Amino acid sequence: MNIKEETKLIGPEGRPLFGIRSSPVESFNLSDFRVYGTDKKEGLLKGLITRFRIKRWQYLGVCNDEVIFGAAIVNLGYMTNMFTYIFDRRAGRMKQMEAILPFGKAGLFTGSSRNGSASFKNGNTSLDFTNQPQNIHAKISAGGKLQAELNFLKSAEPLCCTTRVGLGGFNYTHKEAGIPAGGFISLDGKRWEIFEKESSGVLDYTFGYLARNTFWNWASGGGFDVSGNRIGFNLVQGVNETGFTENAFWINGRMIKTDVVDFKYSDLDLLKPWEITSNDGRVNLLFYPEGERAADINIGLIASRFHQPFGRFEGRLTDGIESWQLKNVAGFTEEHYAKW
Repeated sequence: MNIKEETKLIGPEGRPLFGIRSSPVESFNLSDFRVYGTDKKEGLLKGLITRFRIKRWQYLGVCNDEVIFGAAIVNLGYMTNMFTYIFDRRAGRMKQMEAILPFGKAGLFTGSSRNGSASFKNGNTSLDFTNQPQNIHAKISAGGKLQAELNFLKSAEPLCCTTRVGLGGFNYTHKEAGIPAGGFISLDGKRWEIFEKESSGVLDYTFGYLARNTFWNWASGGGFDVSGNRIGFNLVQGVNETGFTENAFWINGRMIKTDVVDFKYSDLDLLKPWEITSNDGRVNLLFYPEGERAADINIGLIASRFHQPFGRFEGRLTDGIESWQLKNVAGFTEEHYAKW
């Protein structure tokens, strides 16, 4: 795979370029996409797939000792979803706002996570994410109650990969965690100042032709180890596990890849501690929930059932030579089932 090909999602033969990438995709060139098992790059089936089966979203989060905050713009083709939430760790309270609209006009994406934007507008709610090579700027106004303006400094070593989904599908993701983030968040008259030196950002930019029924567990967050090193991690099971994985952690901006991970938790009480370990021994974490956001949506053809506990991580990360001890690193886990 040469450098020019790496900037595109679809290769010269009409199929996705699978693997771990050295840099983010710059062109989601679906015009070159060929449906698996056919020799044509046009047709009704391709039109239906690219219009109604491609999922695209951008999520941005912030973690520190005071708050865990997140916001996302999601375009599923036939509908658009936005959500934003803030979990006040000291008060143990969570506030969330969400909107679901038919079709994709409310949520617009241009370019990619390297150069581009994502925006959502509906009434008095607007989210604007501006992606540039070195940083992401987010401006959020939700329901006239929540305001936020944040700047995220991108990592020099992002996790970017494209994996197979079933026989003909694919999923591309660009993940970063533990990156410096600064700005402010305000809600109902209370304002939180977000300082880069003590806060960690999370990025999830995904573009994929995913399975009709999809499930995943996700753990992400960031902070500092007991020696003051900046830590971030992105750990997943259920998706992106076919040939390659998106599992990685960052130490002072340096990415360390790890193999498949296992999530152990109680399906009867997701607010009990979670255990997250990798089969190569590089990840050994315990997660202690402090609160959660959850939803159970079922409208026939579409369903989404998720739990996202917020809290702290403890444990050990290692590259096989050096180890880093985590004592109070903020973040979240997730159990998510989607029929889409």
